[in-house]
Amino acid sequence: MIFWLDRIARIGMGLGIACIFQPWWNHGLRVGFLLTLVFTVLHIVTSHLILPEKNEEQIQ
Repeated sequence: MIFWLDRIARIGMGLGIACIFQPWWNHGLRVGFLLTLVFTVLHIVTSHLILPEKNEEQIQ
């Protein structure tokens, strides 16, 4: 689940940057900035989560 959220965040950041740089839509800069901001925060959160199977020590 975390892997897919991280992938969605990276795709969303790319879409946000594409909206910022497109010249045809007047509100593209505002929408692109917000998309990039939201998906960057999602990427930061998913990057800092610890996966249970990745732990080196198992607590019993």
